[in-house]
Amino acid sequence: MNPLITVCVPAYNAGRYLPSTLESLRAQTFADWEFIVTEDGSTEPVEKLVAAFAATVPQSVTYQCHPQNRGLPATRNTGIAAARGEWIALLDSDDLWTPDHLADLFRCSEKRPRADFVHAGSILFVSRTGIQFEIRAPTASDIRNYPRSLYLGDYIVQPSSVMLKKSLWSLVSGFNPEYRYVEDREMWLRCARAGAVFAYTGRNTCHYRKHSTALTTHAGPMALASARVLQQHLDWEVIAAPRRQRITAEAWTSAGRLVLRTTPAQARDCFSRAWSVRRSLRIAAYWTAASLFVLTSPRSSTL
Repeated sequence: MNPLITVCVPAYNAGRYLPSTLESLRAQTFADWEFIVTEDGSTEPVEKLVAAFAATVPQSVTYQCHPQNRGLPATRNTGIAAARGEWIALLDSDDLWTPDHLADLFRCSEKRPRADFVHAGSILFVSRTGIQFEIRAPTASDIRNYPRSLYLGDYIVQPSSVMLKKSLWSLVSGFNPEYRYVEDREMWLRCARAGAVFAYTGRNTCHYRKHSTALTTHAGPMALASARVLQQHLDWEVIAAPRRQRITAEAWTSAGRLVLRTTPAQARDCFSRAWSVRRSLRIAAYWTAASLFVLTSPRSSTL
């Protein structure tokens, strides 16, 4: 008999934190699950850790491996494609669940039989100290205004808090491998546009580990990816067209400003995209500035 839930974990050089993640899975009070770990071309494979875990639980445990690194979205897809469960519970290799996490998710799915995307709230904690510093969970207003709140970025869902039906994953063709950043939001928006019914458990049973990686390293790529996501949904009539255009143009402008001095040609392309969505003197001024930078930066690249 197939399990009700498949827990999918993508792993890339995950040996440091995976044991704690596995322990939080072992502690689940809900037992009808299988577990799939997909290694993504790691230099430090975790196959032995997974084998040791498998020897301690009665559930099915599967280890998969990409010979070469393919990125998080592709790795999630590989694991989910092999899943036998009706539901897919996402879990990153460094995040943690409270013992009642899966039980809460399943209980919520029974209360909301039309839901095909169920999630908990998340508690963010500093990896080095364990200090909790933020809770990410939808407000009553966010839930009431779904999917508008999702589009606007008010309704935030951490991947490790999610349980979605495999049929929904198939319907939207899975995670998009072209996104190395904000791939979760990109996926959630496509789910919403496909008619997915979101349900929130009302409890914060996911603990999201925040590492000390410098935000400035990722700010530019994240801003570019966020602008691409909004551009992708520019035709979605979830809010009025003028506001969609303003938000999308502003996203491209912000991305362009972040990369202006490092990759001016890329910045100029961002400002061009912003201009194509919503024309303004401000965007024109930024495009002109980027063009001047390009003249003095022959090595600059484009998107």
